[in-house]
Amino acid sequence: MAHDPYSPCMCGSGKKLKFCCQDILPDLVKVEKLIDNQPDAAEKLLRSLMAQHTDKEILVTQLVSVLTRKGQFDEARQQLVDFLRRHPDEPWALLALADVCLATEGFEASRRIIHRAFQLGARQFPAGVAMLASQIAQQMARAGCAMAVREHLALSVRMAPAERRNALLMQLANFESQRTVPYPFRGRFALLPVELDEELQKEELRARKVSQIGCWEPAAILYSRIIEKQPQNGALWHNLGLFRAWDGRISEAAQALHKAADLIDDFDTAVETEALAQLLDLEIGGDAYAIVQVSVPVQSVSQLLTSLDAEGRIVRMPRNANEESEETASIAAEYELLAESLPDEVDPENLPDVLADITVFDEDEASEAGPQVLIVALDDDIKAATALFHDLAGDLAHSDEESEPTPVSRMPRTCRLFDWKIHHAGQLGSSHFRKLDRQRLDAALQQWLELKSTSLGGESPQEAAKDANNLVKVGASVITLDVVCNRMGYDPDLADIRSRLGVPVPSQLKPDAQLAITSLPLLQFARLAESDLSDEQVVDFTNRVTLVRHLLLIERAVTELVKRPAALEQFAPMRAHMLRATVAREKNDLKMASECFADARLSVAEEQDAFRTKLELDIRELSFRLDDPTDPELPGLLASIRERYFVKIPEIEEVIREELLNSGCTHLLDQLQPAAAGAGGGLWTPETEKKAATSEKLWVPGQD
Repeated sequence: MAHDPYSPCMCGSGKKLKFCCQDILPDLVKVEKLIDNQPDAAEKLLRSLMAQHTDKEILVTQLVSVLTRKGQFDEARQQLVDFLRRHPDEPWALLALADVCLATEGFEASRRIIHRAFQLGARQFPAGVAMLASQIAQQMARAGCAMAVREHLALSVRMAPAERRNALLMQLANFESQRTVPYPFRGRFALLPVELDEELQKEELRARKVSQIGCWEPAAILYSRIIEKQPQNGALWHNLGLFRAWDGRISEAAQALHKAADLIDDFDTAVETEALAQLLDLEIGGDAYAIVQVSVPVQSVSQLLTSLDAEGRIVRMPRNANEESEETASIAAEYELLAESLPDEVDPENLPDVLADITVFDEDEASEAGPQVLIVALDDDIKAATALFHDLAGDLAHSDEESEPTPVSRMPRTCRLFDWKIHHAGQLGSSHFRKLDRQRLDAALQQWLELKSTSLGGESPQEAAKDANNLVKVGASVITLDVVCNRMGYDPDLADIRSRLGVPVPSQLKPDAQLAITSLPLLQFARLAESDLSDEQVVDFTNRVTLVRHLLLIERAVTELVKRPAALEQFAPMRAHMLRATVAREKNDLKMASECFADARLSVAEEQDAFRTKLELDIRELSFRLDDPTDPELPGLLASIRERYFVKIPEIEEVIREELLNSGCTHLLDQLQPAAAGAGGGLWTPETEKKAATSEKLWVPGQD
């Protein structure tokens, strides 16, 4: 604590210490020493000081800090209320009251006091605003208000002191990478420009200013007054919708955005506004389904496993010993309950769906939990899955102690069309299941085209698209489809869907070279003309869509990135080539993935630690190629890995062996045996590596 009489006072008033709290400085120093280890003594001293100095804000806020630590929230609140009756505009006391109210009553009941605290405290106590905003974000996350979560986190980052900003940035990045949140909600939204007469323009500017400090209810109130005079202004309705969404009022936000979409003249802006409204409708709609779980106490786990292993519709899943941890140590076995029994001759093109996941737990001495089974399924399937388990377990399952189904997660009913899990049978490889998923996706998209939707007035997209007046809503439903599929892990061909519906192709965005790509709403990323972006914008574009994990946007971004040497160097060449390889893998384009690995090896050829980097690349390429166990390049790649690395890094052999076993490629294990004498065996040396590089067909001469 500073003792210089001309330094700023520790109370934050902005005055010099000499003209503020110098008379109680020794007592404040004493309180500071007592507050952590002797809170009762600190409280007694503070009450004594407050009796003498009734107008000292620092005394009441320090006392409130002690009281809240002791859980005495009611008295803490009353102390602040009493002080603010005498001094209604003291910002630190307002922030303290907002903090207490938020903790005890929640955001909805505390909104007014919070926004008043933001307005009066933003300039003088930005760190206090940042702390409150991050706490509000947590409450908004529990309430399912994703747009409000994102904006409150962004506000906390803007307001936070430098020493806390990185931690808050990590929280924001973590939120923006969550696939369970619709991807447009994970980015910022820009207010539309509004043209008004001079007097109304001043009010509109006022609303924008209070919005910048998180006061979205006051901003919405100001906008509502302007809209009373300009009810046909679509931009006003759009911005009002954003204010309400950021304030956690989803239903009101959706209503304003629907209205805006009807009034906005620009087709693409209207479509994106309507899409946002439809996405908010999905979040608050009552038509949802859930993934649920049931816990069933059991006895004699060994007998139970024998019974489950004998059932044709229940398949035990292989376990990876390398992935075991303390959390999984009590797992005895994991099963998939299939929609139908596997035949003796499995048809690779017609594999059954998984009805439920069943996990058998041994007794856990640490938690004193007895043996139990956890059954996880969709709410429509849990009853049948649980009944089948009881039929198999018989007396080994305690049915009278079975728990009620509890939700693991809830999703809009629209997602159900794209929610499936195909049983991975035999040694077919991941590429085969990606092909099956693509076939299933194509069938689901056709169903979607024919499915009646409340957002389209009870008509299907195909029916609604016949009327040109519906094209904004239909175009928005295509964007909503993309968001739903992305959430479920799929990336449909939107150009094909739009073509089949007769929806106009979105116009391209060509932003100014000085514009930060991250300032654009994520809904507009699909319209970016990437070839017109600057190198820095291409890098930002790629980073952003990688965080969001939108496969088609990643493909566009990284394809443009690798064409530009300066941008590629800024992004990191190996990272870019591996990103392209990942996209190629998801598209089952093994040829493209192979080219990406070759480019990656060239990019690290001169690096100091090139040997280990190339080892990483070889192992990653092996993982990719094992997606197709019949890939003719696999034996050559395994031989290359064996000759290059097994002698120098012996533990690599076990890693590769485990990879082959987990991939069901036991037929390739013999490739790990040492080569015969004279056939390339022997100790590893740099010279033998160079020879290998020029003799094996997987490697381009000069790559190593």
